[in-house]
Amino acid sequence: MPKIFVKLLGFISVLSCGMFLFGCNQDGSQEQAGDGGGGNMVVLYSNALTDGRGDWIAERAMADLGIEVLQVQVGGVDLANRLVAERDNPQADVVFGLNPMLWWQLQHNDIIVQHVPPWANEIPVGNHPNGLFHAVILVGNLLWYDQNQINSAEAPGDWPELWQNPTFHGRYAVPDTLEGSTVQMVLSGIFNRYIDPNGHLGISDEGWENIAAKFRYGVSSNQDMAAEIAGPSGAVMSQIWSHGIPVREEQFEINAGFVSPGVGVPFSIEGVALVNGANNPDAARRFIDWFGQAEIMHEFSAEFGFVPAHPDALEGLPPFNSVIAGLTHQQIDWDFIAPRMGDWLEHILLNYMQ
Repeated sequence: MPKIFVKLLGFISVLSCGMFLFGCNQDGSQEQAGDGGGGNMVVLYSNALTDGRGDWIAERAMADLGIEVLQVQVGGVDLANRLVAERDNPQADVVFGLNPMLWWQLQHNDIIVQHVPPWANEIPVGNHPNGLFHAVILVGNLLWYDQNQINSAEAPGDWPELWQNPTFHGRYAVPDTLEGSTVQMVLSGIFNRYIDPNGHLGISDEGWENIAAKFRYGVSSNQDMAAEIAGPSGAVMSQIWSHGIPVREEQFEINAGFVSPGVGVPFSIEGVALVNGANNPDAARRFIDWFGQAEIMHEFSAEFGFVPAHPDALEGLPPFNSVIAGLTHQQIDWDFIAPRMGDWLEHILLNYMQ
């Protein structure tokens, strides 16, 4: 079967994951029920409860608040679509995790409502301007490189240099799928530079030329980008999400450096929000007020290697966390980008990926 048709079949399967093509999370779905109930139980929907995180939250919420947390772990796209499907009969009280595109989907479907916790005004970036969701975890979507193979003086200063400068052709890895959150966040940051309402699908000709070149001159890979950098392919740079760096440095013996473009870094904001029509709104508000405060986010981030959005939660964490938190956030027009991302990804798949 020709490769383009294999990719198209994969694309169709991705489309089935949601009303927008933002990619399918591979975490799967699980629900953990408890015996408590009524006003002292919160149903927590999230795509970020794996690897013990959900149990940590549940145990601490019970100990600190006397609130039982019913965990519902679902991949990000499926989670957003589930919430939309349940809009007339809400099952969740609180949502935690996601990314800016999925938060856009929820707010435009009236799935989340305003609740401003006491710690909200202490968060410098990432909160919804009208208080619909609030940032708790920051994830930078970065261009990183192996300083054992290319030093910082030789490295590019921004994404477009990879495909615009022949020096870097064949030296950066690109994934051979568009399903992941990181690749879509990186693409969002690039698309945002070339918005043209009169252009094809809302992007200028220059923008599409840059997107085409990005895939043309990169090393296509179906494995972990760190493995590609450490391997013999010739690639020494790739995309990565920020909290994936430390473990991959150790695993693949990479001496990581990363780029801080002048335009800023596209950040995935993992947030927390109150569900419209929550069954236990009072307990849900108490949970949100507790979860995002500096002390809890410090302990949670220290346990699981995250970068907290709360500045006071950074104290005592590794310096790397403060470096990531201090990066400039790229300002992205999500109202324009989020509803168009599916069409853009389809255009890329059919025209630029071989």
